[in-house]
Amino acid sequence: MTWRAFAVGILGVLGLCLLTPINDYSFANTYLTGNHFPVGVFFFLIILTLGVNLVLRLVRRAWMLRQSELMLVWCMMLVSSTVPASGLMRYWPTTLAAAPYLSQRPDVFWEEDVLKEAPDGILLTRDPMSVAVKVFYEGTPEGEPVRVPWSRWTRCAVTWGIFIGLYYLATFFLCGMLRKQWVESERLIFPLARVPLDFTEDLGEGRLLPPMMRSGTFLVAVGLMIVLGLARLSPLAFGSEQGWLWRVPFSNVFRETALSYLYVGDAYIYPLVIGFAFLVPRDVSLSVWLFHLFVYGEMIVAYSLGKPLAGRLTSTFLTWQQAGAFVALTVGMLWMARRHLWAVVRKAFSRAPDVDDSGEPIGYRLAFWGLVLSLGGMVAWYAWFRVGLGAGLALIALMFSIVLVHSRLVAQGGLFFVQQGWQPSMFLDDLTGGHAFSAPAAVVAQVQTNILAYDSREVLGPHVMNALRISSVFERHRRLFLPAMLAALVVGAVAAGYATMEWIYYKQGALNLPNTHSTVYRPLRMYERTHLMISSPGEAAEQSFGGLASGAGMIGLLMFLRGTFCWWPVHPLGLAVAVSWCTTQLWFSFFLGWLAKVLILKIGGGRALRRARTFFIGVIIGESTMVAFSTVVSLLTGVRTGYVFLSG
Repeated sequence: MTWRAFAVGILGVLGLCLLTPINDYSFANTYLTGNHFPVGVFFFLIILTLGVNLVLRLVRRAWMLRQSELMLVWCMMLVSSTVPASGLMRYWPTTLAAAPYLSQRPDVFWEEDVLKEAPDGILLTRDPMSVAVKVFYEGTPEGEPVRVPWSRWTRCAVTWGIFIGLYYLATFFLCGMLRKQWVESERLIFPLARVPLDFTEDLGEGRLLPPMMRSGTFLVAVGLMIVLGLARLSPLAFGSEQGWLWRVPFSNVFRETALSYLYVGDAYIYPLVIGFAFLVPRDVSLSVWLFHLFVYGEMIVAYSLGKPLAGRLTSTFLTWQQAGAFVALTVGMLWMARRHLWAVVRKAFSRAPDVDDSGEPIGYRLAFWGLVLSLGGMVAWYAWFRVGLGAGLALIALMFSIVLVHSRLVAQGGLFFVQQGWQPSMFLDDLTGGHAFSAPAAVVAQVQTNILAYDSREVLGPHVMNALRISSVFERHRRLFLPAMLAALVVGAVAAGYATMEWIYYKQGALNLPNTHSTVYRPLRMYERTHLMISSPGEAAEQSFGGLASGAGMIGLLMFLRGTFCWWPVHPLGLAVAVSWCTTQLWFSFFLGWLAKVLILKIGGGRALRRARTFFIGVIIGESTMVAFSTVVSLLTGVRTGYVFLSG
């Protein structure tokens, strides 16, 4: 870790967080940071590795950026990528401004409860006629200068900034406590971290190119992906608005059959996803697509019994089943780490010379007491805003269940795009029959969930775990890891906040953006549910204890079988994500990656498998390069390139 790498990382964070709002909101382009392998971060790594390092080598070989420096930049940008889009800024401003503005609609009836009961500082204002809210949604009239009313935003920004800061700190400390358990004891694969590590291996030793780029297998894979990527973009030359998206039209196959009630969607083919599926263990990749098909089997059984699941993949039974799977998986992970966590606790309360944390980026004492104080601060914040102790603790437990399970799905499963179908506040309200929250607490809980847990494709936990895995290459000053990551988060939040408010919402208006899901439709549904939670407690509650028990029970059984029988072929991770929208996009590509690994191992053996690994890393890097290139070209030219890639 060096000062020049830190400076380059800050510049990368600034560029990423300033450009992402323009790319995502104004152009509705392929997201720069829309998952846990963000193409914006990868593109900057390519520039540094193949561009900046080449120039530095021509000037003076000793000035080339080493792998540890490149990885510090990667980690800083990776962690900050949680801020500018779905991880925070896509929903934070719109959620706070939506309640007063949308309350003017004739089909909305929450003005007398949501706006009235919201504690001071939770929403931007209670006044539907506020100029700050009106300009936020309608934009600045043409010809007038853009003026963001920062003074009106100060109170709610500070209010939520305190909670979000505590939540982020708790995430860092929790992940810091688990790093050694996951990396050294359980030896998780961390495929998303392995790609940049392998790509930059041995850099800074005077070589012009990374060693991997001297492999013919790797170059063939990258070249193939570039050719296929250009082919995907070719329809643009004939007047099409977007390129090809490879798919198998299962929707047409099932539409006229007896199974049409399943509404099976098309199966998408993403080479990058196939690459990550190949890198993970076979039992994990098998579980992703197998449990997704298992869910369709559940729907067939329910339909045959005369009890069809309303909403299909979003039905109450299946979302509660997923919630049960998340909770059980969290308990199982903590149980497996119990000895390590006990060692952390002993180190926190005494010297415990037998517990060595000298190589940890976050020392165990700091991690433990930092986590305790952060969680305590979150509980105190809840109490200040009239959320009861029990409800606050339950919300925190559910929020960090999402953090831990998503981190595991990314670290072990290679699922770089992850979401869950259940939301902590609504699940807790349903679980208690509508009696979990008072009226003010309902507003607080719903707003918090919408900001931090609704669209969890960029939740901070997996980014932090990947960064902690990469931190092993930092030979010196490893304890500066946490300050560097926190600095990146703060700089990213300031830059993203300025760009989002100044260049997007108060200039163009939230109603005038291409994608109004986060600005209109999602807030409408969320506040309508909040209105029912206040006005008619229990009326909107939908319970499925059978789904909850089935999810928890199946995870428990699968973990028992996996721990008892070494030959057991199915991993429980796939069940946790079986009903998510992301899995409808990824399952077929995971099937292809699993099938490729099985066939190569069966036909060619271990040697062929090792060569294939290099090939599929090339596939990942080649596809990422094309996605990043097309996105950057779109930003520079102002024309959408139409390279469709998980931007839904």
